[in-house]
Amino acid sequence: MKRLLVLLLAFYTLTATELFASSVPDFALIDQNGKFYQLSRFVDQRAVVILVFQRNSEAGQAVLPELVSLSRRYQGAPVKFMVLVADSSETRDTLKQLAVELDTDLPFLLDETQLIADALDVTSVAEVLVIDPLHLTLLYRGGVGLYNNSPTQQALAANLPGMTSHLHYVVHSILRNENFPEEAVAVSGSPLVLDKLIQARLGDISYESHVAPILTERCVSCHRNGGGAPWAMDSHLMVQGWSRMIRETLLTRRMPPGQIDPAFADRYVDVHHISDEEVAQLIAWIDAGARRDESKPDPLSWVAPKDSSWELGEPDLIIEFPEQIIPATGVLDYVFVPLEIGLTEDRWVSAYEFDVGDKSALHHIILYTQDSRQRRQNASGGGSRTNFGGYAPGREYVVLDEDTGILLKRDMRFMIQFHYTAIGRELVDKSRLGLYFRDEPPARELARTAVMNGDFVIPPGVREFPVSATTIIPTDSYLYSFAPHMHFRGKHIRFSARYPDGRRENLLSIPNFQHNWQMVYRLREPVFLPAGTEIVAEGAFDNSRYNPINPDASQAVSWGDQIWDEMFITWMRIAEAK
Repeated sequence: MKRLLVLLLAFYTLTATELFASSVPDFALIDQNGKFYQLSRFVDQRAVVILVFQRNSEAGQAVLPELVSLSRRYQGAPVKFMVLVADSSETRDTLKQLAVELDTDLPFLLDETQLIADALDVTSVAEVLVIDPLHLTLLYRGGVGLYNNSPTQQALAANLPGMTSHLHYVVHSILRNENFPEEAVAVSGSPLVLDKLIQARLGDISYESHVAPILTERCVSCHRNGGGAPWAMDSHLMVQGWSRMIRETLLTRRMPPGQIDPAFADRYVDVHHISDEEVAQLIAWIDAGARRDESKPDPLSWVAPKDSSWELGEPDLIIEFPEQIIPATGVLDYVFVPLEIGLTEDRWVSAYEFDVGDKSALHHIILYTQDSRQRRQNASGGGSRTNFGGYAPGREYVVLDEDTGILLKRDMRFMIQFHYTAIGRELVDKSRLGLYFRDEPPARELARTAVMNGDFVIPPGVREFPVSATTIIPTDSYLYSFAPHMHFRGKHIRFSARYPDGRRENLLSIPNFQHNWQMVYRLREPVFLPAGTEIVAEGAFDNSRYNPINPDASQAVSWGDQIWDEMFITWMRIAEAK
């Protein structure tokens, strides 16, 4: 019996070792056009083919046209071809130009940190990986193996006319569920030099001097006692215990949440972002064992828990919303509730924050203002109203620019729109609003406008359904922020301005839209929009069964109020230029 147990242990150890050896990590990168790619999202593909490329490599230059050719040959087949570029001399613009020269829409994934190339354990230029994205396992690693009319190779492919390379043979075999020789073709490229990663690892990265400050700056606002995250970064021991998960979330860009395209990060404030250098330092520290100097105090132990439910500090005015009872089941209509503000004088709002009682069922809150005139207009319908602001998941507070404000007049009241979704048990929500005021009137009064499209029908099962919208800015104005809103099928969205003189400027891109993190993206410097400027929003929905949060991939989806419907709307803060 003892010998049997030893044999079984040896067998399972060997099996686990082989499985680990053939597994590949999940990762996410952005291509030359700013499009988001994550390996595990290609579960509908039989294979993902990744070629490691550097422009200064003869071998890389030799095999890249073969990948372009195969991507065209297998267009529409369940195989995805990509190019991984870990060359520190490349940029998105240079890769975009290369794609134009090759007349290809292949995604060139720029691995700016070089962490993905390292995680995939690639060692040579022109190395190719063929991956099963469903199981995240390696099907082939080696050279492309161009046949180049070699008699020997042509003889091997005698029964497969038209084959151009060993990679072609591998892809052909995978798609036909046929075996192929396990022996890999030798890689002809030079060793891959990850210069930026080497430089990052040469430094003496310490927990106390490097890691803890990054975590404090980028993560701790949510990952603390009383914060919104599920665990607190309140000690080295906690971070070390979660270090492998931290590594995975960084490589897949799951954290920080609600990330904008890094190319736009410097233009915005109050956004969740982490730099390439910071990611490289964190992962280098984790890979080295996530240790600390026990002789020094732990910087994270000094992080105080939240002493208030208000992220922005105690408000100047707290408004208690009426208690809302949410039934366990049913389709819940919007609820409109008028609420007096109780001001005795006009006040300028500099920021506002929601203290939500129960986030599990609350889809959104929209605040409208009504002055005495608006209350009389369409009184039977609750009166006319002006959009003030709102709450959506990930958007608990909004801070306005120093030279701006929202005017609340003393005769105004709020009209509150609540939208809840039944979750299977009865709930009671008791939420609050905190208002922060300016002592002096600001230079510009902010207004809220929107770019939206409600005229779309998303067919069942479609992975990438494009939707766009435009709006014209009628007067000279300044643009201060975007607040995009889509539901479960929202995939990505980007914004640009078409100016009256014909110029077009890219303003913002959210390549991986996440319904649970609907952020406000506030420009560091407002953008001047001459009268007649057209704001363009271009996005897409994923209504397929491969979207893990899709309520029902078998249904066509159009605009609707409920969470299982869809919306395509982005609120913008603007102010007239005076």
